[in-house]
Amino acid sequence: MRTLVTGATGFTGEHVVKELLLQGSHQVVAFVRQDNRTTWLREQGVSIYVGDLTDQASLQAALQDVEVLLNVASLGFGHAANIVAAAEAARVRRAVFVSTTAIFTRLHTESKYERLEAERLIQESQLRYTILRPTMIYGTPRDRNIWRLINYLRHWPIIPVVGRGRALQQPVYVEDVAQAIIKCVSSDKAIGRIYNLAGSAPLSFLELIDTVCQHLKRSVLRLHIPVTIAQITARLLHPLGLPVTPEQVQRLNEDKTFDISPARSDLCYTPLSFSEGVTREIACL
Repeated sequence: MRTLVTGATGFTGEHVVKELLLQGSHQVVAFVRQDNRTTWLREQGVSIYVGDLTDQASLQAALQDVEVLLNVASLGFGHAANIVAAAEAARVRRAVFVSTTAIFTRLHTESKYERLEAERLIQESQLRYTILRPTMIYGTPRDRNIWRLINYLRHWPIIPVVGRGRALQQPVYVEDVAQAIIKCVSSDKAIGRIYNLAGSAPLSFLELIDTVCQHLKRSVLRLHIPVTIAQITARLLHPLGLPVTPEQVQRLNEDKTFDISPARSDLCYTPLSFSEGVTREIACL
């Protein structure tokens, strides 16, 4: 089965490609930009097609003779129209698109509306599609959130907590996401459906800190910072290198929990608990 993966060199895309290769029934093609590192893909026998998501013609050429499209590349940059049009023209048999639960934020962000528009285009297309919406993905040193937290807690005795730290979240382990993406290909139930993908149970930021500390065998003090002060600090210092934006501060106080029972039912989705997942991530230290 000839399968094209966009975003193949990204954090999640790497795991999707590895899962496809383990199955052995896919002829994997990676659609990558000219400047991406592709050595490991070539070493695994993955075919490389160099192009850009802004160029519909290069996408359509890459999709020739492709049966399955796995679009792991972000839908937040306005490329959805090109991808959908190219996939329709190539008459791909099956298409899976990775979106995000960030579309449910109460904040009015440009990326939120870009992704909502992308989902609308996909749903109105002629494709046999599935849309997956993962929550915050973690699992290796390549993730941008939990790995930072692990390293922070390893080295510092105090951690700042915005607000009360009680807002709930449901991080999802990267291999669980990759397996769900591939499972969609063989599931007729998933055609024309949208699924939220999250960890097995929600936990607060304070519980998340406690879980990481437990596995690191460390204890830290929590310094609670009022949300308003945190937003002002982020606004002033983010341009100077602080790795937190005002938008991220606001989202820290949103509950981010989701019903995963449809994915459990249709995709046999059985995600790890955060404790199980972070144990695996800490093993990468």
